[in-house]
Amino acid sequence: MKEIKSVASAPGKVLWIGSYSVVFGGIGHVIAVNKRVHAECNISNENLFETSYGIFKGRGNELIESVLNQFRVMYGNIPKFHVKLINDPEFIINGRKSGLGSSSAATVALTACIFSLLSGGNNPDEVHKIAQRANYERQKGIGSGFDVASAVYGSIIYRRFTSLEKMDYYVKPLRINKELVMAFIGESFDTVSSVAEFVKKKEDPRFKEIMSMIEEENKFAIELIEKGRLEEAVEHVRLARNMLMNLATEVVNVKIENDFTRKLEEIAEREGAIFSLSPGAGGESVVAIGDNLERVKEAWGKIKGVSVITLKEDEGLKFEA
Repeated sequence: MKEIKSVASAPGKVLWIGSYSVVFGGIGHVIAVNKRVHAECNISNENLFETSYGIFKGRGNELIESVLNQFRVMYGNIPKFHVKLINDPEFIINGRKSGLGSSSAATVALTACIFSLLSGGNNPDEVHKIAQRANYERQKGIGSGFDVASAVYGSIIYRRFTSLEKMDYYVKPLRINKELVMAFIGESFDTVSSVAEFVKKKEDPRFKEIMSMIEEENKFAIELIEKGRLEEAVEHVRLARNMLMNLATEVVNVKIENDFTRKLEEIAEREGAIFSLSPGAGGESVVAIGDNLERVKEAWGKIKGVSVITLKEDEGLKFEA
């Protein structure tokens, strides 16, 4: 009897518009990148999970179990699986997560793989909903799900859902078609803890006022990108980013950038990048966006402790078998 196997992969991400504000219902733009998590699944006599973080028998790690639990809710009893869940090497550099979204990409790739085996079909919208629920429950409600959405749909405009029951998220494809380079500075950032600090301040009047202004700038930026006016959009992104820095330090009391990341941003823009920032929750890497970034790569490559990674915009979820 022929073995039935399912293979899928999902991309990493760079959130450059909507950092933190996307958690509170703000608009965001996230770029899917060509560093992917690959899942291969087949039904087996025992549960065996081979991952980039080790081999698990009988029971998977927290991420795997969060996905399997969704299928247990859907189907009741589910079969046992042999799963290979492998990250591209750029997700972990010198033993540390690089911030490209390996957890969300792995959640989507694994969900797609098992969904295909159990349903016999490939339905990205259903995979997205299942993966969002697994991610939400694993993170205990912290986060917005932008990374899961991008892992399914690629580069997108995104606004989060108001509840798991409604799943009333907004997703619209939007590519920027530019080169990207990332400088990883060797420090993984605790995104969940940082977001939790922002959540604590969400009722503060100053918090609401600044978040409202950030949202307006982000809206302007995305509207300009849709019209093909990226360089104009960048100025609004920059304004929103500066307001976010003020909000983080003056109201939330969290540091989301540091002198090193700011230095890397300055070097990137001096060497020809259209824009450079510490993406997502900040603090662990810097991404440069532009048309020809060889000078940026060269300059960053001379700095001790920096790992330079060339990125390309990529598709979302791929069902490969």
